[in-house]
Amino acid sequence: MLRLFMSLFILCGLLLAGVPEVLILPNNGAWITFKEEPVEINGKLYLPSFGLNIFPGTVWNSPENEGILRYSYPRHGLYDLEKDTDIHLVLKESLDLRGTFLKFDNNTLFLEKDKSVVMIDVSNIIYFEIPQIPENRLLEFFPPPGSSKKRIVPVNFGFQTGDLAWSAEYELRWNNEEKAIFSPWFRLINRGRGTLNNVKVTLLAGDVKTGRRIGDDVTMRAPKGMGMAYMAESAPAAEPAQSSGENYIFKLKDPVTFSPGTEFRQALSDPVELTPEKKIIVRGNSFSSSGNIPVHGDLELTLTLKKTGKDDLVLPEGLLRIFDAGGIFNGEVSIPNTPAGEPLVVSPGKSFDLVFERTILDYKRERDTAEGKIRYEIRNQSKRTLPVTIRDTWHGNWTVKNSTHKTDRKSATELEIPLSLKAGEKVSVEYSCYVSYR
Repeated sequence: MLRLFMSLFILCGLLLAGVPEVLILPNNGAWITFKEEPVEINGKLYLPSFGLNIFPGTVWNSPENEGILRYSYPRHGLYDLEKDTDIHLVLKESLDLRGTFLKFDNNTLFLEKDKSVVMIDVSNIIYFEIPQIPENRLLEFFPPPGSSKKRIVPVNFGFQTGDLAWSAEYELRWNNEEKAIFSPWFRLINRGRGTLNNVKVTLLAGDVKTGRRIGDDVTMRAPKGMGMAYMAESAPAAEPAQSSGENYIFKLKDPVTFSPGTEFRQALSDPVELTPEKKIIVRGNSFSSSGNIPVHGDLELTLTLKKTGKDDLVLPEGLLRIFDAGGIFNGEVSIPNTPAGEPLVVSPGKSFDLVFERTILDYKRERDTAEGKIRYEIRNQSKRTLPVTIRDTWHGNWTVKNSTHKTDRKSATELEIPLSLKAGEKVSVEYSCYVSYR
């Protein structure tokens, strides 16, 4: 019974104060919305910042409050201080000064310390705090004229911070040579020293432009234990993607607590079994030769993310990690924002066992035309059959002649020759090309 009363008490408190809501931008910080009661300190009203770093110029409050919010940001809010206010300064020279504020004039701070006046260039100040004001209450609230400060009511307000961030990450784990499990995840990060308890979180995905960039990029962490212990079975923590203008949002199902300097990851959606289309691309360009040094083919994977009976996956920009059937980490590659139903094509690296040379034979060049023979020597040094595609780029009006293998003109600039090389097989491919530049 006591637990029931405590739960109801906490719930009523949340409903009265309002649950903070956080909209986290892709690698660009977050917008946070609160409904809190101001606290009176030395005759003034303050709202909480929860220890988060606030972008100047982003603090707002709802018009229904009819009040004004002011944020004293380091180096920019010094002129707002009242005379005889105790202040603590940290300077670039690693100096720590504590004294009493006198005035701010001509970009210089006048401070009284030990009955002497100290003048400080404001550009040398790294950080300042006012000891009588708690660090997590830096937003001063000014009620409308004529109102009584004794009557404290909740204020709807918010700001943008660079402390919070999120990023998408994915895992592709091969079960065998044909099947693989694709798992979408998301990572939440608190770079700062602030704490937010039990907040509603929405993740914004898309090419979102803002006027501010975060200094530290959100980078993916290296896989632990080569992936064996890094994988965790988990139910999706986010609702299915919802359209939001030209972007998408993911609403997290449960409240989140952000502790200082921490990060964690959860499942974005259920894993999907795929049959990735794997091929090795052998690339060439016009009449360019590769020389005598063997070149490794490019590995290309096409992932078709169709889910039978369910909504297709919306994939925010992120990092894809690939693991073999034994759980060994095989590399990672960035993926772009990918709409639902759109196949995902990635190039995770070079093939170790597929090498080739591209040689130009019988090349002739006249004023407006060129003609030559292209020869590929391709070798599969592995113990399995490899699908290979020769992909050559041509410009001008070009025509293929006398090819030893079937050719496929994909576009005005692209020629493909599909091949299949058995284990240990060597293949020689030749074709002639006539190009007119008229």
